[in-house]
Amino acid sequence: MSANPEKTAFLKDIRSIRTYKDTPIDDEILKDLVDAARMAPTARNIQPWEFVVITDREVLTQLADIHVNGRFLKDAPAAIVVLCRRETDYFIEDGSAATQNIIVAARLYDLKSCWIGGCKGPYYENDDIAMCEGVPCKIPPMYDDLCSKLKEIVKAPVDMELISIVSLGYSDEHFVAEKRELEEVLHWNQFKQ
Repeated sequence: MSANPEKTAFLKDIRSIRTYKDTPIDDEILKDLVDAARMAPTARNIQPWEFVVITDREVLTQLADIHVNGRFLKDAPAAIVVLCRRETDYFIEDGSAATQNIIVAARLYDLKSCWIGGCKGPYYENDDIAMCEGVPCKIPPMYDDLCSKLKEIVKAPVDMELISIVSLGYSDEHFVAEKRELEEVLHWNQFKQ
């Protein structure tokens, strides 16, 4: 079988878009995006996720005011918050798979999106944080406060971890991002320097 790059062309065109038209997104489309997310691969089929669809301008603005990387949420017609129960072993992976399904499904509806990191993000880069089995033993107060505020806005239970917020909307924005060449990142059978 020969390769047919046209089949995956739409995936290669997905970019983080942060400007949207005022056009509302039909509720049935938003439901279908969540339906695609709930069908994502999940370790041991635990399905630790819950999804909060946000179309209320006031709620979007509250999220934008709090999340430093999501200021543009105030102008998005919709967003989907992906939450996972953190007592499961692979909640980050499961929630990330669900998030990617939302982004891919959105593109099939000609929607643009941006994956806004949740509560398991930049503090990994802080060497002063002790790690317990790959996860910070304790969330630094700055991020704990951010996460608490974001979850409070969407009324999420305390045992849920905010994995991502996906902004959604129609947009004419398009840009070409520099990507590393395939030959530079592809290794066969073992990593080659």
